Amino acid sequence: MKLRIFPLALAAILAALVIALGGAPPALAASVGVRGTPVTQVAALVNLNIRSGPGLRYAIVGMLRPGHRVAVTGLSDDYNWWRIRCPQGGVCWVSANPHYSKPVAWR
Repeated sequence: MKLRIFPLALAAILAALVIALGGAPPALAASVGVRGTPVTQVAALVNLNIRSGPGLRYAIVGMLRPGHRVAVTGLSDDYNWWRIRCPQGGVCWVSANPHYSKPVAWR
């Protein structure tokens, strides 16, 4: 008898494994708090991933090259991620680590 795993069953197994090993997937994670900031722009210091959410577990949706500036719309409550205007529209996130990005304009 052959074992057949159907796509939906496989997806359910993988989702259960992700939750068991690392918590809820980003889409199901609790929403992050965002605080205001006087910073209005940041510049990338390295090739910097643009992510769909504030964390390494979120999808990469683009990249900033060194020197590229983006508009800031907030800062995560843990001070680790800048909320930015996505180049394609909407809201995205980049690391606020001073090794990767730096503020270049303020209110």
